[in-house]
Amino acid sequence: MDDDDTTPGLVDAGALDALASEMDDIERALARLDDGSYGTCEVCGDRLPAETLEDRPGARHCAAHLPVVSG
Repeated sequence: MDDDDTTPGLVDAGALDALASEMDDIERALARLDDGSYGTCEVCGDRLPAETLEDRPGARHCAAHLPVVSG
């Protein structure tokens, strides 16, 4: 045996949580595509910059409203 902290066949719970969160973001983005609101801030309705959507396709808030939803 080596000093590896993982056991074959077991998955890191943190990794699973991150994947589940990413899937939620994707499903939410697809729903926003369907209803026509994709690419706009959920708080103010302003268009999100293309760079933001390229970096984070599931983005739902403009930079001005990130603290509102995070805090």
